Amino acid sequence: MKVMNEQGRRRKGFTLIELLVVIAIIAILVALLLPAVQQAREAARRSSCKNNLKQIGLAFHNYHDTHGRFPQPAMIGLTVSSGMVMTSGSSWEIQLLPFLEQAPLYDQLNVTTAGPYNAAVNGAAVATIINTFMCPSTPSDPIVQFSIPAGTNLGGGFPPTGEQWDMKGGRCDYGTLDGVRGDFSSIARAGHNFTGNRTGWGTWSIRVLDVPAYSSGGSGSKLRDIVDGTSNTILVAEQASRNQLYRKRNLIPTSDPEAAAQQLTGSGAWADLFQGDTWVNGRLYDGTPGADGGPCAVNCSNARTAGLYSWHTGGAQVALCDGSVRFISENVAAWTLFSLITRAGGEVLGEF
Repeated sequence: MKVMNEQGRRRKGFTLIELLVVIAIIAILVALLLPAVQQAREAARRSSCKNNLKQIGLAFHNYHDTHGRFPQPAMIGLTVSSGMVMTSGSSWEIQLLPFLEQAPLYDQLNVTTAGPYNAAVNGAAVATIINTFMCPSTPSDPIVQFSIPAGTNLGGGFPPTGEQWDMKGGRCDYGTLDGVRGDFSSIARAGHNFTGNRTGWGTWSIRVLDVPAYSSGGSGSKLRDIVDGTSNTILVAEQASRNQLYRKRNLIPTSDPEAAAQQLTGSGAWADLFQGDTWVNGRLYDGTPGADGGPCAVNCSNARTAGLYSWHTGGAQVALCDGSVRFISENVAAWTLFSLITRAGGEVLGEF
């Protein structure tokens, strides 16, 4: 009887082999469940990004209802008397602020008389983080910072001669598309008898304040100008993680010339005027630039003129001019994307 009791007591615990088996089973279950959890989280982030684009599209339409046109991608004020130095300017995001429940922030900004968006008086305002402008899938810092040394000349009086140009602003993962040019335009149009207009729904404008006759730009900002149809024309697209440069998912150091240029003019902040100057010329499939762009314009690179870029698997999201949001595949035909960007190309667009 005593022997049986001792045997019973011995059977109450787990052996080392049994513990190892249990641990192995738990590890397998975790390995199986983790991808599903990650996919669920990404699905939620993608849905949130889609909602951001819907809110931005609605803000565009509310702006149109108020002003009779969409806000221009960017407005830049220059003066000849000061050597064509930029004295004022506003991005499309700044113009939309009152229609995104950001009227108090808009009232803090002075982009008409106090100098450009990065003037000291605007410093605190432009550094504000606005969640609607940020895709939650993007891993980049919510604040974009860069500095252009004094004496740098990027053309057009920018930055002002002899001044250091500093920028610290809230990140923006969405941008407008002014049109299509370069290699991507040539590749997309191959085999098509295209004689239409290659511009998007709107282009940025330059206003020479003391000689108005020199002013230019600002086309296609009314709904009636989008003759290809508002459901066939991209309004805003994902262009994530700028001012850093990515090729595919690889971060490129600023020792690379394109990465250095991207840091200064990548338009990664919502107040940055370069947000409004994006003519898509594409990139090669590895993300590097060809002679004048390349055939890939979705997720190959987030360079300012490369096209669409997101951290979603398989493509990027866009808001169309009718306010709807669509997911554009990385495998979309070049002609289809070309047609979606142009507002008056006259293309016949099928399913996408």
